[in-house]
Amino acid sequence: MIGFCEINAQIVDVWAIGDGEKIFKYDTGHLSKTENSIWDGKQISLRGLYNEVLGFQIIVEVDSTGADGLEISMSPPVHQKSGMIIGGSGGIRYGNQGYIEFFSQHYLNVKNPTKPNWFYGSENCAPLKMTGWIPDALIPSNALIGQGGFPLSVPPTKEQIHRHQNIVDIIPRRASLNQGFWIDLYLPGDQEFPVGFYESEVQVWVNGTVFSRIPVQIEIINAYLPDENHSNVWVYNSGMDVLGTYFPGLANQEIRRMIKNEAHRHRIELVGGFEAHRSKYNSEVLNDYRPYLDGSAYTPANGYHGPGEGIGEKLFPIGMYGGKVLGTTKEEMQEESNKWAGWFEKNAPGVNYFKYMIDEPGPAQYSFINEQAGWIKSNPGPGNNIKIQVTTGYVDELKNSVDIWDAYDGVELDRIEGLQKEGKDYWFYNGNRPRYGSVILEGTAVDLRVNGWIKYLFNINTWFVWHSTHWTHNSQGPKGRLQQRVFNEPLTFINEHMEWGNGDGVLFYPGRMPHQPEENRGINRIMPSIRLKNIRRGQQDYELLWLAEKKVGADKIKAMAREIVVKAMDEIDMDDKVYWPQDGDTYDAMRDQLLDIIKE
Repeated sequence: MIGFCEINAQIVDVWAIGDGEKIFKYDTGHLSKTENSIWDGKQISLRGLYNEVLGFQIIVEVDSTGADGLEISMSPPVHQKSGMIIGGSGGIRYGNQGYIEFFSQHYLNVKNPTKPNWFYGSENCAPLKMTGWIPDALIPSNALIGQGGFPLSVPPTKEQIHRHQNIVDIIPRRASLNQGFWIDLYLPGDQEFPVGFYESEVQVWVNGTVFSRIPVQIEIINAYLPDENHSNVWVYNSGMDVLGTYFPGLANQEIRRMIKNEAHRHRIELVGGFEAHRSKYNSEVLNDYRPYLDGSAYTPANGYHGPGEGIGEKLFPIGMYGGKVLGTTKEEMQEESNKWAGWFEKNAPGVNYFKYMIDEPGPAQYSFINEQAGWIKSNPGPGNNIKIQVTTGYVDELKNSVDIWDAYDGVELDRIEGLQKEGKDYWFYNGNRPRYGSVILEGTAVDLRVNGWIKYLFNINTWFVWHSTHWTHNSQGPKGRLQQRVFNEPLTFINEHMEWGNGDGVLFYPGRMPHQPEENRGINRIMPSIRLKNIRRGQQDYELLWLAEKKVGADKIKAMAREIVVKAMDEIDMDDKVYWPQDGDTYDAMRDQLLDIIKE
């Protein structure tokens, strides 16, 4: 126990861990609690570049009687020599001087784990631990008290009996439990801050009194993490017809800016769900959206601070999931294509715009795709520049029609180079163990991190996630069109064949819950998740790999990445085991080696 004060509080232990683990509520014997990549049992040690976000966790173990008035804080890090101070404490203070942000971890009780399907191939490659109280939603400190806002009350433990897979787990009344907290430390983008070591302290509070003090040492390395992402994570979201119902007091523009900013800070391209993507050509709508493409929306003048300032979006799907935004006849499609292409050539020439032709097509749809693609590609006007994208792996019958293949069962690696030389591309989407990380709630934290390493190793430009705000279930299955209880029910996708995925489609959580007022967090904010944080970590890792490559060459860095990704994509059979590490420490150890290379 580190720096514990002698007060009347039922705290068993306090420890720290990085962003690459999910610490279950009742996993009080976790092997990393005594030592891990950032924690030596006494001190938290962090390293990073200018403009990098370092996420880490404080785990407070509470005994069976519970605890009241539980919260954390962190003193602003101070440079050992100059006395310069990073950011501030007490919440979000965005700016190029850095910031500190605090969250409590919200747990979902998974009793019925996701079964093998497109999320993972077989029991051989299943996630390591699939039932129990799993942390995911991160509730900002300023949310309603009693709904995750600070301070928290942790209720006494009650005897619970869980039955799953013919096994009975009994959590006794005497058991202690974990309450996790998450801290994001954004290192300054302003390189006037000196390199070297900064000192800080995390405080754990109980009923207004500091219970524990944990020293923190932060090293800023003399390099800048690029604002631009050199690889894309494309994520879809609900439109304003859904999002607007969750924030009824806010204008659509404000809701759009809120979720766009949260996504941009996590280095993802949140595109496809807005009116500009879903409607027929409308220059007024596109001009309204243009600041997100040219980057002016992501500037302090427009209320944005953090990674990616001034950087615009790179991807723009025209229509989603087979939407007929270009029309249905040859003449109509060619005329509309010319309008879209003309607008992009004039207003957003660097953006990769494409037609999302059809979702997961089979042989019955091939003739339709070839016909429609042929109309676009034979266009004598600029509309023939619109690329055609489909969510399927490569099929020879469509080779002359499709420009972007987007596979859910793994990229065929030997096709990437040839397609890219032709000006085409091969992407992957969602999650499919063992070939790449899974998006389900039961997946390890690094399931969402490893995809950044896979993209770097194999020169894959984009990973597409089908949904992030699946708060209103789509039309499939028994939950069709229902408002989902995303804070209480882990099952978020189920289809008419009764195939389901826990947590699927939910990377963000709503700060307002008008459909279930008892779950309302009371803030006009889109809230992040541990899965979203690990997507960001994977994106940042990609940038570290990119920077290190500039120092020592691609061969050495690719070899280092191959130590992490032993096998992936079509190198693995779907019923095989996972060939990439499932713990955060292994990635952090390789990250430290990259930092040493960049530092030299």
